[in-house]
Amino acid sequence: MTTIEKFYSDIQKAIKFDRANNGGHYDGKRACASICRLFETYNRDVPEVARQISDYWLNTYVLPSADAANEPSEANVAKIRAFHSFMNNDISDSLDALSQDDWENLRDFVNDSAETIELDALQSMMSVILDRGAL
Repeated sequence: MTTIEKFYSDIQKAIKFDRANNGGHYDGKRACASICRLFETYNRDVPEVARQISDYWLNTYVLPSADAANEPSEANVAKIRAFHSFMNNDISDSLDALSQDDWENLRDFVNDSAETIELDALQSMMSVILDRGAL
């Protein structure tokens, strides 16, 4: 099982866990906040970028949703999964879920934290960002 598959599995567990721990009452916002914490934990090698991405995902895609109580939608799961793939330089997983705005925000997040990112990781991230036309 790859780290991307494990992350996806843990997202599914977080969703089930929210429902089970709250008497069967699911709260999408609460579950998505848990997914954000999970994302940050998985990407603790680059904590500031991980925090910025999780905040961005939550505030851009989840909270404004017309059906926020039932988030994350499949499209939003695909986005957070693509963000995780990007963070782990795993371009074998689809990055197509990310829009041009997402790539531009990723560029800004990485630029803002460039001094704290290991050089190899920084080069990998910037290479993917460049390939996606966001530089």
